[in-house]
Amino acid sequence: MTRALLTLLVLTTLLSAAPCGTAKPDAHDALALSPATHKLLLENDRVRVIEVTLPAGANESQYSHPWPALIIEDIPRSGAIPEVRNFKTTWQPAQSHAAIKSPAHYLSIEDKKADCQPSKDLSLPPTDGVVIHDPSIKVPFENAYVRVLEIEVKPGESEPPHTHTWPSVVYYYRLPPSTRGTADGAPPSIRPELKQIQVTFDASPQPVHTLLNRGTYLYQAHRIE
Repeated sequence: MTRALLTLLVLTTLLSAAPCGTAKPDAHDALALSPATHKLLLENDRVRVIEVTLPAGANESQYSHPWPALIIEDIPRSGAIPEVRNFKTTWQPAQSHAAIKSPAHYLSIEDKKADCQPSKDLSLPPTDGVVIHDPSIKVPFENAYVRVLEIEVKPGESEPPHTHTWPSVVYYYRLPPSTRGTADGAPPSIRPELKQIQVTFDASPQPVHTLLNRGTYLYQAHRIE
């Protein structure tokens, strides 16, 4: 075996064995530099979710971003009440910055494992909400690392029964009162109106469920898988 071939094999082995998920925030991290405009909502070993509120004239171009992030900006919807919004979804690479002008309000959902090899198994059960073509679910963005579900249910209407398979960040801007039903025989759960942002993380698959909008305005949710 030649020395060049041996060197290539060693380098290939080292690269394949390199650890992933090792990136860390530096001294220019936006969360540390600007706590007045950047609020940590959720963090675990998979994601970091930051709520960003930029007043008019603000400029955050000096910040660093250690991980790629999904940016979900909310924008007033013409003719709708303040609880109902339009949403703009973009992907922001690490160490760059999304072109969002102030004033603005958005979530930055940072993928702390984006330097790991993405899964090759993207199979989904026939009950998955996208697979069944649930009319209340749209997919505004998808790449090798993330799939975004944007869910809207009109007042008095309900989703068809469906499941969710992958770990997900679940984001509600506001919510009307609703009822969530499952297929396990448990009584439906009553959910009151939500008057502030809520962000949670579902690490496990979600079993068959459905939702009824009991309110007077549009039910909106995001599931970032």
